[in-house]
Amino acid sequence: LPPPAGFFDDVAKKAAPAAGGGASALFAEINAKGAGGGVTSGLKKVSKDQMTHKNPELRASSLVSAKTPGGKAAPVAKVVAAKKAPKTEQSGSKWFIEHHENNRDLAVTDGNAKTAICMVACTKSLLQVSNKINTIQIDSCVKSSVVVESCVASVDIINCKSVEVQISDWTPMITIDGCAGVIVYLSQRCVDQDVSIVTSKCSEINIVLPAISDKDDPVEIPVPEQFETKIRNGKLVTTCVAHIGA
Repeated sequence: LPPPAGFFDDVAKKAAPAAGGGASALFAEINAKGAGGGVTSGLKKVSKDQMTHKNPELRASSLVSAKTPGGKAAPVAKVVAAKKAPKTEQSGSKWFIEHHENNRDLAVTDGNAKTAICMVACTKSLLQVSNKINTIQIDSCVKSSVVVESCVASVDIINCKSVEVQISDWTPMITIDGCAGVIVYLSQRCVDQDVSIVTSKCSEINIVLPAISDKDDPVEIPVPEQFETKIRNGKLVTTCVAHIGA
């Protein structure tokens, strides 16, 4: 059966636009409030350093840095790495000497031709190695000294700063990698038997040769740091750059 007359009158009244023009009335109300400051009155004012169109860094990160009321950036707490306990440990034929500071009494006295020594992250310390050993590696040490009697293989110095190494008798090879401020004191045997010294990515490396006689002083010679490379017949020819009169 059809609904009685007037059944849809309430629905028609609700759907009908408000008097005065619908959307036009809405925009008129917004413009009226904007003219009087009503729309923006509750908004927080943004400083220039928080505007993304004036700060390229914010556009990249989409984050606004938090600041204290005084305008200064909030302090960031520094993370200090905990000091590791010093260790002097022997494992089979290997010695591990690590994280010593201000220790001038480090020593390995029972080494042999199979002994390998690793000295790691020591500061202001002195290590003395007696007898003939196989090899010694000095890694990430600062302002430390090492005295080695003799090595069968090599003496390796890696990532060290302000380190002194003395060879009392003999080693066939000395490698220095990523270091700054290293001084190597050679014995006369190292000089006579043509020790090999290999350096890479280093600065301020000096080699001290023993005095020729009791009346003479040891001779300190810097390892070259600057090189010149030219192309000869399709090959690279590299020579050290000598600074005459320096």
